[in-house]
Amino acid sequence: MEKREIGVRGHPDGSVVDIRVRPSSSRRGLEGLVEGRLTVCVHSPPEKGKANKEALKVLSEALGISPSRIEVLGGQSSRSKTVLVRDLSPAAVRERLGRHPSRNI
Repeated sequence: MEKREIGVRGHPDGSVVDIRVRPSSSRRGLEGLVEGRLTVCVHSPPEKGKANKEALKVLSEALGISPSRIEVLGGQSSRSKTVLVRDLSPAAVRERLGRHPSRNI
């Protein structure tokens, strides 16, 4: 069976993570991986940045860091996003997300 890896790479300020946001979801949390992107389910609708803000909060909770240490680098208006996680190495991000009790991570 092929091992699936979260799309995480190094950045001068920390790590870059590829995510896919599922807005207006009945569930809230990390769902799993789709094509290397971590799926983040949120209750908020995709309007006025509400889903983005909630997605960053969900991701920060999973990583055990403040939401202020995460920002969207690309894909502001897309479901597929690239986010910067400040002050955490790619190995630390993978390790913390790997401990998360979600499905398929």
